[in-house]
Amino acid sequence: MEVKVVSGDITKLPVSAIIVNLFEGVKSPGGATGAVDQALGGLITQLIAGGEIKGKRNELTLIHSMGKITPERVVVAGLGKEGELTLSGIRGVAAEACRFLRRVGVKDVATIAHGAGVGGIDAEKSAQAVTEGAMLGLYTFRKHLTKEAEEGEIEQLVIVERDEEKLAELELGCIMGRIMAEATNLARDMANEPANYMTPTHMAEVAQRVADDWGLECLILEQADMERLEMGALLSVARGSRQLPKLILLSYKGGDPSKSPLGLVGKGITFDAGGISIKPSEG
Repeated sequence: MEVKVVSGDITKLPVSAIIVNLFEGVKSPGGATGAVDQALGGLITQLIAGGEIKGKRNELTLIHSMGKITPERVVVAGLGKEGELTLSGIRGVAAEACRFLRRVGVKDVATIAHGAGVGGIDAEKSAQAVTEGAMLGLYTFRKHLTKEAEEGEIEQLVIVERDEEKLAELELGCIMGRIMAEATNLARDMANEPANYMTPTHMAEVAQRVADDWGLECLILEQADMERLEMGALLSVARGSRQLPKLILLSYKGGDPSKSPLGLVGKGITFDAGGISIKPSEG
């Protein structure tokens, strides 16, 4: 999915659907939602007055514009109570709204940066959360399925901002959001592979590819290396499989060299190593 930031009037964008928002308890919408409401002849205000739109968190209301604005559909997404909006909440509402529009069959969507106005959320952080929410929310894993998907895919998401001075902030947030979401979805792809596909060798190949793409140092320790280093615990677990073990070391040497390095250690087991029988069922 392409994600980009543009400046303009959201009511005039040539997209299939737009996403605006509403805080819980608001009777007369303002900002971009107010502009859309006005262009629709006060329809959003009428639905609020009738109790159909309450603004509760992740509440979604679909409105067909019937030619009153360029986008064919409007989704009013509830943000919950104004003082309780968080970046996690923005991710959630972006994910829910995009999944909903995918089910409707929409291919291109425009949205505002939720919470970046009266919500008091930093514009860059809002754009990052919207991008992450959309890309994470629309994630699917169909690699080994032969049946055609019943739903299509949203191909483009446009974050719209009227104030051109905010575009640079939003673009930075969008870039960071894409990086975080793509990294997360790569990990999801690996976790969703069955064990006979995501073997230690395959996992090491993925790590090497990531290192090559992004300029990381990559060292793969083979079984003989681990035996020489007396890595008994790891080797003992690896005996549970006929697949040869690998130990992956990825290094990124950036930042301030005078500061202590940060190390992350992951278990990375690619098959069921046992232990379920000694754990409480709720765990």
